[in-house]
Amino acid sequence: MVGGGVNIIVPMAGPDFVSADGELKALKDIGGTEPFLLATLSQRPWAKLAAPTDYTFVLHDREETRAFAQNQLQSWFPGCRTTFVSHFTAGAALSSLAGAAVQLGSDNRPLLIDLADILYTTELDPARHFDQNPDDGGIALTFASSNPMYSYLRRDERGDVIEAAEKKVISGEASAGTYAFKSGSVFLRAIAHALENAPTQTYRDLFFVCPLFNGVIAQSLKVAAHGVTNVRDVKS
Repeated sequence: MVGGGVNIIVPMAGPDFVSADGELKALKDIGGTEPFLLATLSQRPWAKLAAPTDYTFVLHDREETRAFAQNQLQSWFPGCRTTFVSHFTAGAALSSLAGAAVQLGSDNRPLLIDLADILYTTELDPARHFDQNPDDGGIALTFASSNPMYSYLRRDERGDVIEAAEKKVISGEASAGTYAFKSGSVFLRAIAHALENAPTQTYRDLFFVCPLFNGVIAQSLKVAAHGVTNVRDVKS
């Protein structure tokens, strides 16, 4: 499994995706030639290797999102999968689960969840990383911060990631909003861990993606923290 061999899920089913005036977050002008979502996803190094059909987008089912899927997503990523949820889920982790339901297949490839709201530079190839590091069950892309708006990863004295937390500054290493799991099955077991330990794995009763790495560690797998540069948080 070399280069690009990942399933990519982009959860966009939250209540902030469509603003009160009907503007879509994904089409926000961030000062370039491409709108918010396309600029972010096309910057990722795996975008050059991934097929449009490797992408699954999860959206709240409403008129504006149906039109966006037909007019923009299918133009940018022809043949991509789109999952519509009738109700808001209890967080991005569970929205991602809805995407996994239509994306995962018998190949059980690595699964990449990209919140697609932070631009950054990296040379990471997730599929190659997992091939070369069989003890790793997850990869967190990180940058230096102390802002409580982000999620965080904490390491021990050996440098191993031992904890992930949402909106809690447990270290100086914040998540860049992209999360890789060794396989769909590792991701699903991490979801089960979060559900079984909801009081400690949720923030304001919502399931975020970063704390799922606690469920990866609970599987006796390691989580690698891969630093990124040139960070630009376009959502803020």
